[in-house]
Amino acid sequence: MNRPVDEMHEQDPQTRAPAPEAVPPGAPLPLPGPLPLNALIAIGYCVLVAANLQLRDASGITPMWAPIGLALFVLLRFGNRALPGVLIGVIAGTALAQMPMPMAVLHAAGQIIAPWVGARILRHLISEPAHLLERTDGAFKLLAVAYAVAIISAAATTLGMALAHELPAARWLDSGASIWLGDALGVVVSMLPLLAWTTDRSPVQSPRRLIEQVLVILTLLGMLAATFFGVALLAEPILQLYASLPLVIWIALRFPPRVGWTVFLIASLTALAGTAQGFSLLNEHAMGVQILVLHGLITLTAATALFIGAAMFEKQAARRALRERESHFRALTLLSADWHWELDADLRYHRLPDQLTGVHFGDTALDGCAPWEIAGEEALTLPWGLLRQTLERHDAFRDFLSRRRDGSRWRYLASSGEPVFDAHGAFSGYRGVSRDITAEMQAREALREEEFRLRALVDALPELIVLQDRHLRWRLANRSLLDTRWLKKMAWLGATSEELAAHLPSMADVLKQDHKIAEAVALSCKPHREEQRLVMPDGEERVFEVSVIPLTDDDGQFNGIVSVRRDMTAQRDAERIQAEHVQGVQSLNDELERRVGARTAALEAAIRELEAFSYSVSHDLRAPLRALDGFSRLLVEDYGDLLDEQGREYLSRIRRNSQRMGELIDDLLELSRVSRAEVHRSLTNLSDIARDVVRELTAEAPDRYIHWVIPEGLWADTDSGLARVVFENLLRNAWKFTRLQAQPRIEIGQTELQGQAAYYVRDNGVGFDMAYVGRLFAPFQRLHNNREFDGSGIGLAIVQRVIRLHGGHVSAEGVVGQGATFSFSFGPVRPD
Repeated sequence: MNRPVDEMHEQDPQTRAPAPEAVPPGAPLPLPGPLPLNALIAIGYCVLVAANLQLRDASGITPMWAPIGLALFVLLRFGNRALPGVLIGVIAGTALAQMPMPMAVLHAAGQIIAPWVGARILRHLISEPAHLLERTDGAFKLLAVAYAVAIISAAATTLGMALAHELPAARWLDSGASIWLGDALGVVVSMLPLLAWTTDRSPVQSPRRLIEQVLVILTLLGMLAATFFGVALLAEPILQLYASLPLVIWIALRFPPRVGWTVFLIASLTALAGTAQGFSLLNEHAMGVQILVLHGLITLTAATALFIGAAMFEKQAARRALRERESHFRALTLLSADWHWELDADLRYHRLPDQLTGVHFGDTALDGCAPWEIAGEEALTLPWGLLRQTLERHDAFRDFLSRRRDGSRWRYLASSGEPVFDAHGAFSGYRGVSRDITAEMQAREALREEEFRLRALVDALPELIVLQDRHLRWRLANRSLLDTRWLKKMAWLGATSEELAAHLPSMADVLKQDHKIAEAVALSCKPHREEQRLVMPDGEERVFEVSVIPLTDDDGQFNGIVSVRRDMTAQRDAERIQAEHVQGVQSLNDELERRVGARTAALEAAIRELEAFSYSVSHDLRAPLRALDGFSRLLVEDYGDLLDEQGREYLSRIRRNSQRMGELIDDLLELSRVSRAEVHRSLTNLSDIARDVVRELTAEAPDRYIHWVIPEGLWADTDSGLARVVFENLLRNAWKFTRLQAQPRIEIGQTELQGQAAYYVRDNGVGFDMAYVGRLFAPFQRLHNNREFDGSGIGLAIVQRVIRLHGGHVSAEGVVGQGATFSFSFGPVRPD
């Protein structure tokens, strides 16, 4: 059922009225429509009533009740929102007509109920009001509803007349029929112009058409006025009426609906006014008969014009739709990759589009040629002879492939066609389409080449590879598997592993196991790996690594599996040999470690014995040395007067050498202690250690001035005790060898040595010759005379031992008379 018109307007956001608020019980209902609209409806209704009253004849019969058409239109157009205006207009119009009370009440009820019922019926029969003018079925519905609702109004008015004027029953039918025809005509004639002016979608007319419309309208109205007001233009007035009919048809065919129906309304009113004034063409008959005949003539003319206009609009709409559809299909055809062609009854091309000849066939002229007569064209699907037989049998064909050379490449064409028969069933040719599939064929060729390369790659692999579909049937096996004795003469394509087991008894267990694994992988869609030991047909046992990988589509659904069996026999043998070799090497390492441990224990025992020997020797040597020094001192003190100068010199030398011997013993013990020391690293401030050593040296010789350069923030990851030993030996050396300088200077700083953070001690003392730098760090090696600079020659050896314990490096640079620089590092920085 079509949507009601008032609902369509209520859903339009531009015409939607505000939703009514909830009304409390007992309160008066608000008007459903805006007040200005209802006021205009009431005023228009009263104006039409007043105009109709002027058309009364001497008997008081109103020939046309146009207000009912206005009521039906506004109720159809605006729905129940216009009902208050109709009520007010009907009540006011009834008062203007000055009808007796019974007739006024019944007449008003008929004038309200009839248009309301008609609007409800039309809203359910049509989807939009324009269909009443633009479609023949809409025109039929409008006429049917107009005459149907006129029965309601005519019955009410006739009943009112019967009550008010005591109308005899014999005249009820005649009076009711006259009023019914008048009300129906009033609905049609007054409603059609209103519909036309609110729904007409005709384009703006050109000035030439406007002049034509004015001339035709004036001519028609003039002829009607002359006919119905007694002006004789022709010998017979009826001829004047007949002469106006072509003008009416002209208006219906060429004029926009709003112009045509307005003219029709004016012409109808002119005819009614002339008849009411006594100028009808049927003056010899009674006024009722004249009005009835005129009503019929106007109704017939209106129905004819309405149906002609609707038919013309439908025809124009069909033409527009046909043109749009034709334009649509033409655009699709031009934009399509397919080419349309036709063959005549002699199976020759005719009416070919330019793109078929220009793009595919170049400059070849195809009109008048049969498909097999085209130069250079080759048939691929069927020979030309078989295609010709197909066409002669008038059979349809699909995807017939042909090709022709286009420069250095081939162009391919796929054609499909169906026979065409005329209205009498006679064969008139073929109609079909052709499609350039060159890119598709190239893609197929590229796919075949890619498939060939992939197949060659798979066949070149030494692994045994099997591809199974979703039903676990074998679809692909590589060359390595096919060359085995298992499948050389076996029809394996499309079979499952379980089915192959029945034909390979020697491999039955393995194939059944593979089938179970494949079923498990198909259910879980997870890869499976295991190792299998198989006895080959030649009796040799081999080890295989089996990998079963599921294949899924884009939606994750199981689509098949790939089984890869890799021969791992050689690798397992190599692993076994390697394991045996590793085990042998491990045994040798264990034996070596045992021997090293034993020798280390013996070495440690020897070192301990050597340390004990060193301490015992040191202790045993110190007693004679103390005795030599002591007795030499007593000899000088007690018997020095008895000795000459040479004797005292000898005793002095004895004492000095015994003391030097004691110092050498102490230095040896210190070197031994340092060599055995354990390194305990920590973040150490070297600047503080250097200043502490400087304070000790200054305390030993407070009268010596030395310019010390010790920067702040020298930090190192080292053993703080051993670091002090290094600085004490290096600073004491520098302090000793700058004794003869007038402005001695000793500097401590940071540098880099063999890629490691390093530190240096630099002085401007006597220096040394770089030719003897290799002797500096050897024990008891001295480059200076003992009479000039005392010392045992063991200090730098101690420094070297400490630096080596840290994993660092030490170096020396010097120039005779200009000083020396000793650089050292404490090894790489430990990670945090």
